[in-house]
Amino acid sequence: MTLRNILLGATMLCAITTPAIALAQDAAPADDAAVTVDDTDYGNDIIVTASKRSQTLQDTPIAVSVTSAADLQNAQIRDLIDLQSAVPSLRVSQLQSSANTNFIIRGFGNGANNPGIEPSVGVFIDGVYRSRSAAQIGDLPNVERIEVLRGPQSTLFGKNASAGVISIVTQKPQYEFGGSVEASYGNYDAIVLKGDITGPISDTIAFSIGGNFNRRDGYANDVNLGTDVNDRNRWGVRGQLLIEPTDALSIRLIGDYDKIDENCCIAGNVIAGPTVAITDALAGGTSVDRENPFSYDVYNNFLSSNLIKNYGGSAQIDYDLGNMALTSISAYREVRADTNQDSDFTSADLIGQKSDDTAINTFTQELRLTSDFDGPLNFLIGGYYFNEKIKQHSQIYFGDDFRPYGNALIQAASGGALSVPVLEAALGAPSGSFFRAGDGMDEYYGMKNTAWSIFGTLDFEVTDRLTLTLGGNYTKDKKRFTTDVTAPMSFRASTSMRRTMRRSATS
Repeated sequence: MTLRNILLGATMLCAITTPAIALAQDAAPADDAAVTVDDTDYGNDIIVTASKRSQTLQDTPIAVSVTSAADLQNAQIRDLIDLQSAVPSLRVSQLQSSANTNFIIRGFGNGANNPGIEPSVGVFIDGVYRSRSAAQIGDLPNVERIEVLRGPQSTLFGKNASAGVISIVTQKPQYEFGGSVEASYGNYDAIVLKGDITGPISDTIAFSIGGNFNRRDGYANDVNLGTDVNDRNRWGVRGQLLIEPTDALSIRLIGDYDKIDENCCIAGNVIAGPTVAITDALAGGTSVDRENPFSYDVYNNFLSSNLIKNYGGSAQIDYDLGNMALTSISAYREVRADTNQDSDFTSADLIGQKSDDTAINTFTQELRLTSDFDGPLNFLIGGYYFNEKIKQHSQIYFGDDFRPYGNALIQAASGGALSVPVLEAALGAPSGSFFRAGDGMDEYYGMKNTAWSIFGTLDFEVTDRLTLTLGGNYTKDKKRFTTDVTAPMSFRASTSMRRTMRRSATS
């Protein structure tokens, strides 16, 4: 059995190879649940389900780029960074942690820093919506195909994706025993282990289970701490159960668990401004690799960390009604992301701690009915329910060096006329209260998001070469937001004074 693996995650999410855009239209054949795809077929009969029906790529009336597992393997495309080189109008970038990856299609997209904002490019894995990039982490075995749809997709996917959709489809369990295994070793002591096995339990039940381990030393060097950074350390398991009690009924159960525990991410220095002399003095030496962003040498006073757990399960039920097919997909997922970063990116202890702890619980339910009539008219109608709860705790504190750092800035901006003690006395603040080490801000955020939608399309085949499609979507989305921010008066006064000083220095 050939190996079909693809890595999903922060710097690694999904992959696709040579794109093909289909604009032709035709009537829909059977539902995707009943179609077996031959990944080794290099002909024109590439089966896709971008329109929620199993159609050939040529007959799919959507701007879609698609690849098969054989293409993925032959091109050795391993992660989403490679995806950009193969799919027109797609851009992928990683932000400051392993859980922050941003997708942009046709120039439209939004950042992944704020967990309260959903991405405008939706990622679906086996029909299940992954609402945040941290929820998309996973080393998926036996990827059957990946489809990238450009433009709004709310009439086909109940959860609105205004910029486009990345849809990953993995292979179902097989009724013949088989499996795959992969082991590789690379520079920086990179070790990648993957394996999966599939086979029958009975005449009507089949299973598959896969696991992965991915470890690599960091390729960057923290000179101050004397250790490598930007390492890789992740593993995961994924199991499936396919139950087909009758020819008309199919039940597919999927469960997965993935974990990341890595030190990421470094920041190179582009311009060494006048404050570098201050941080050098506070650090007692070099505090930053000056104007050398590609040296991969950094100076921090503590290691950044990313501890991310992503797990959940789904149940897909397909029922063949003859000339119609009924599909239900239920899913529940949880994400736990604890990140911490030396956000001043120097070896001086300016920001003692900058951490974000995020918990996301998501339940989704999709129900759709798809026709397969012999006549010129076919339809798809569906309903979608989305329920998500998010809790985030963010912290930021002054470090031991921030008070002398702020004092140096104030003295430089005032020509030596002012200092932190002078300002404290002038404002009647207690001595030592401004920029006090350990003072900071605690932020607690919570959000509950419930949404439901009705969506559908109507296809009318005018001729063998022309089909008119009408689509619609109605969505009602409700979000409730709470926040609890605690900051000592000295922190608020210090922050306000620092902003005023920065404005004066800029002018």
